[in-house]
Parts: sequence; structure tokens; C-alpha cells
Amino acid sequence: MSLNLNLRKQQVLEAVVEDHIITAEPVSSRTIARKYQLGVSPATIRNEMADLEEMGLIEQLHTSSGRIPSQQGYRYYVDWLMRKSGLTTDEEGQIHTVFARQARELALVVQHAIKLVTQLTDYLVFFSGPQLEHTALQQVRLIPVAPERALMVIVSETGWVENKFVEFDFPVTVDDLEQVAGVLNDHFRGLTFSQITRTVLRSVYQELTEQRLLLDYVLEIMESLARRDYADGLYLGGARNVLKQPEYQDIQQVRKLLDLVEGEQTLREILHETTGEGITVRIGRENRQDQVQDCGVITAVYLLGGNIVGAMGLLGPVRMDYARASSIVDYIAQSLSGYLSGHP
Repeated sequence: MSLNLNLRKQQVLEAVVEDHIITAEPVSSRTIARKYQLGVSPATIRNEMADLEEMGLIEQLHTSSGRIPSQQGYRYYVDWLMRKSGLTTDEEGQIHTVFARQARELALVVQHAIKLVTQLTDYLVFFSGPQLEHTALQQVRLIPVAPERALMVIVSETGWVENKFVEFDFPVTVDDLEQVAGVLNDHFRGLTFSQITRTVLRSVYQELTEQRLLLDYVLEIMESLARRDYADGLYLGGARNVLKQPEYQDIQQVRKLLDLVEGEQTLREILHETTGEGITVRIGRENRQDQVQDCGVITAVYLLGGNIVGAMGLLGPVRMDYARASSIVDYIAQSLSGYLSGHP
């Protein structure tokens, strides 16, 4: 937004936005004069508010009421006026504790992070699971269960674990399973799942001439995992928190939120669209999805080795506390990236 606001108009708009975030009520010129000490009279503030309304940055719901920010007004505030609200030392300590636990699976770390964010905000928090196309394989294990059955354990470098039973039409030995797993690890460790193509999979045949039949069963599972879309994994928390917001006293808004949470597809789309580093703030109609065009959404990706492996977001009413919410999303995403890289 390229509007040129002088200092006084910026101060008035900032006051309207921040007071409305706190109170969820229309803001009057008298309130601004009393609470924000701008050094001018309510009449002067009223004139500035009239100009801001004409510019489309604030709006009046009723002729006798004060003003509230428009979606364009929130956008200007986020882009030009907002000062990030730093986390307290205690809050930073809580986040470090989550990522110091060294959980063996990324899913557990994400669940801990969601629980913490729901304690820090009154918004819906949602994470996408690891996108394995950018994640490297760490280990394959084949564990005998019965003469014609084995458990295949696949571990990624993010800590994601997949367990699959392999059913054979013939007996297999422990030595055969260990040899196949060893060759798979030698060939595939460090490759991302998108790099494990059919050609690469078939390259191991030369080293396993005596176990080719067994290998066919295993490779079928590896191929299916390499083709699978893991971006659909979604973790949610804080839906009850959002219902505390005044905007969700309306039963229609509650139903819309529940549809959003239960359907999940819209939230997946939002995270899938988050592709750049840093935080992304979308306000109201800036969101492409119809279901969230009366919401504020803040998202960020988390990385491993410079590659995006997932994303997180906060969703609330347009009247959300963008300064604090942005700081939390940014700090959590950076902390999760650090954890995955071994630097929590």
C-alpha cells in the first residue's frame, strides 16, 4: 500500500488499530485523546479520523459509533507501523525447553510446540508435517517377525518414522534381511525421497543377486513411499482458544470455524502456499480461500539444510494482535529449524 500518511495520521491509525485489538470495540476520538496523549484535541483527532475513513483505512459501523480499522488499515499498520512484540525471557525459555527434549520423532516435537503456542495465544495454530520430497533418508531396518514376515522401519533425517509390514511368499532369514537393509542404507542414506527413483532403486540388484526376490517386496514399499505426498500431514491446536474471541460469539462464525478445522483442506492449502523464508501475513480478503476471508493468517516455513520441510500458521479474526502473533510464529519457526539442524 503506497498511501502517504503524515505522522499525525499514522499516530491516529496506530491508536485505532491497537485499541481495537485490545477492546474489540469501536474507537472514538475522545478515547484516543485520553489514552494515547498525542498532544492534540479530540476535534483535531476527529478530523484526522475523517480523513483516514475517506482513505479507506478505518470505517464506521454506525453513525453514532467510533471507528474500527478496515482490512486496508490493518495492512498499512502491519507494513508500516507495527513494532514486533518481543517474547519474554520466560516464554523464550519455554520454547527452548520444547526443542531441548530431543524427541526421536518430529511429530512429537510439533505436538509439543502446538501445545505451547496454544498457551501463548488465543488463536488456531496449525503445522504441516515434514514434506519428505526434501527430506533425506537416514536408515532402513528390516526386523524379522515370522518366517515369512518382517517389519520394515524407515527413518528420515527429520526423525519421521514409517513402519510397514512386509509379507513374503517364502521364508526369509535374519542374514538375508540384514544384508538387504545394509545395501539399501549404503545406497540411499542421504538421498531425499524425491531422489529415490525407480532407476536408483533398481541399481541395488547388482549387489543382491541371491536376495532379488526378497528385494522386490522391499523395493515395492520404497517406491510407494517415494511417490507419496506427505504434505497433507496436518497438526492442529487451539480451536477452543479462538472461540474466546468476541467475533466468534456469532453461531454462524462458530460453524464456519468448525468446518474449517474439521475439513482441514483449506488449512493445508494455506501452508502449501507458504514458500518463502520469514513470516507471511495475510489479512482478510488477501487470503485466496473463501473460508478465511474474514480472518488474519500468519505463516512461516521451517527448514532443514536450507530446504523447506514444513510450515506453521496462526489463524484468528482480522482483529488479531499481529505484533505478538508475528513474533511467536517467527520465533517458533526459527527454533524448529534450529532443532532440525542440531542447533536448538
